[in-house]
Amino acid sequence: MKSILKSFVLVLGALLVPTTVYAQGIYGDVNGDCEVNIADVNAVIDVILGDRTNPAADVNTDGEINIADVNVIINIILEGDEEPVHEYVDLGLPSGTLWAARNIGANTPEESGNYFSWGETEPKEEYYMDGYKWYNYDEELYTKYCTDSEYGMVDNKTELDPEDDAAWVNWGPSWRMPSEEQIKELMDRCSWEFITRNGVNGYLVTGHNGNAIFLPAAGNSFTEPNTQGDYWSRTLNFSSEPPSKATTLSINSWFFVLDGVMRGWGCPVRAVHMSLNDLYIEQQRLDLGIADMGNTCTGEVTIINCSDEVMTLTATADAPFSFKLDDGSASSMTVEVPGKSYTRVTVMFTATDPGQFNGNVTFLHPALDGGQRTIPVQALAFADVNPQQDAVDLGLPSGTLWATCNVGASSPEESGDCFAWGETEPQSDYDWFDPWSNYKWCDGSENTLTKYCNDSTYGTVDNLTELEPEDDAAWVNWGPMWRMPSAEQFKELQENCSWRWATKNGVKGRLVTGPNGNYIFLPAEVRDDYWSRTLKPDHPLFALCGGFYPENALGWFVWVYRTHGCYIRAVSIPQN
Repeated sequence: MKSILKSFVLVLGALLVPTTVYAQGIYGDVNGDCEVNIADVNAVIDVILGDRTNPAADVNTDGEINIADVNVIINIILEGDEEPVHEYVDLGLPSGTLWAARNIGANTPEESGNYFSWGETEPKEEYYMDGYKWYNYDEELYTKYCTDSEYGMVDNKTELDPEDDAAWVNWGPSWRMPSEEQIKELMDRCSWEFITRNGVNGYLVTGHNGNAIFLPAAGNSFTEPNTQGDYWSRTLNFSSEPPSKATTLSINSWFFVLDGVMRGWGCPVRAVHMSLNDLYIEQQRLDLGIADMGNTCTGEVTIINCSDEVMTLTATADAPFSFKLDDGSASSMTVEVPGKSYTRVTVMFTATDPGQFNGNVTFLHPALDGGQRTIPVQALAFADVNPQQDAVDLGLPSGTLWATCNVGASSPEESGDCFAWGETEPQSDYDWFDPWSNYKWCDGSENTLTKYCNDSTYGTVDNLTELEPEDDAAWVNWGPMWRMPSAEQFKELQENCSWRWATKNGVKGRLVTGPNGNYIFLPAEVRDDYWSRTLKPDHPLFALCGGFYPENALGWFVWVYRTHGCYIRAVSIPQN
């Protein structure tokens, strides 16, 4: 009977199946029983005969299931060659990213696997900053991946180099720790259900195509598994002090969120498989950021070669973009990538005219999927501005013009001055413990308001719900054509503009683009609140702010104590 089946296999030929693999843990273990034997041969034959579907039967990962996969299993049985295979799941994500079926160091999807400090590639017994590879504990300075000279040696690296990536080092060049962008895609494009699987708590993450991965609540070096878990990305975290934390996917039974964990802590890694080809480009797109007139901004494209052979690519860049070379720049170049290694190519943009610019960089090589890879590139050039005179028409329905800079700033990326609501001069300090002691519009306590009060519980009622011009920091500091924005103007900005995270002269913030294509930049390095001139209708201790956080795509309304110091982006109404 077995000879008949083998003959039938040879006649039948290859059967194409989706490249969707669930973790077995041992190379050749098709039926998932953690052994490689004749049962796995039969499992492959069942697929070839069409009795059932099992993508894991593609043992040699050539995209086909045929007699070659049977031969691989027979060789494993005869030779005892049981090398681990690191399998991935296609969740149908727009980027094409394939997620590993288990954590690094785990034998099953439910196991926590190994913990790593961020940027280290081996697990260890203790996870403290005094033993962290990229930190000088005596001088309290970071030695790599630092964006602020106050914290160490600045290299402006915000993503792990492959040689510092636990996935790359432990599983090979086709694997990486996920980027923050890839984690966001997983969160946004999949359904998440907290379940218990084989006694382990975690999330079943299901893609639109029905395929799924299981993320156990794997804990970290300071918390026990099965209650929560923190999974490393390869990206620094910007909602904290610049170099001290890296972004994590943090989970428990109530939520799954992007968070940040101290880099020296130990966390598990769920890797992503970057390509099915020997040669791949890591980036999906490239945002070079923002440049002032006459300045240059740059970005890097990472080319990874998974084969043993040297590969030479041809690269071209659309104007006004170019490649940075040792002795200048060029619109085309050749790139040599050694085997089992990577090379970075720098793309640059020089601002000569204001506006938004879009183009492509294209790489040609037969080993790339389809023989070439084209990456969209964008950059933005800011014109020189006069903070107190320039206003931007974003094409808003009301005709409101928004200032190019914050009050007290001399450029769009500067934060400017902080003001308490209704005060027109910045204070040297905003006391969080006794905030009402020196606030202009009270007699030393929160229930003695002397202006802008609509509830007698809190002081003298005057029912003023918007700042009068003489109490408006924009009006007083910049003149009568400027005001702090109203709640309605903030809402109009939010609903009618596109918002994206961008970098200007090294400062993170929100690029807000109006319906007519014009734009403003709102700096928000950690979290920045921008005052409106509108009082909270039901509670006079608070006024409305536009709140902007790095990890969120949009600004939104938050109510902030009037005594707090917040920034101001002024508005102007066109003069007749």
